[in-house]
Amino acid sequence: MFKILRIVCCVICALLLAACVFVFIYLGTVWGIADVIAAAAFFALTMLFKSLQEDYEKKHPEKFTAAAEESAVPLPSDAEESQSPDKLVETQNALNEDE
Repeated sequence: MFKILRIVCCVICALLLAACVFVFIYLGTVWGIADVIAAAAFFALTMLFKSLQEDYEKKHPEKFTAAAEESAVPLPSDAEESQSPDKLVETQNALNEDE
């Protein structure tokens, strides 16, 4: 829930900041300042929702760690062997012989 609110507030903030120059030019200083204040408020809401989301994830880690474990890709069984120094030296020697 907080993630969706963060995204919505961030998009609104970005749109307000993008329109800021045009608001200053066509509507005047007062409306331009109001636009900047509104953008700052939506940025503050974005940070608030981020903080609330992090607190929620700390209080309920079981909801977030299970999804991460399910999506984890297992390593191949020979991954440890390919990282050994002897295997790396053999691979380097084989590449040097091809040249």
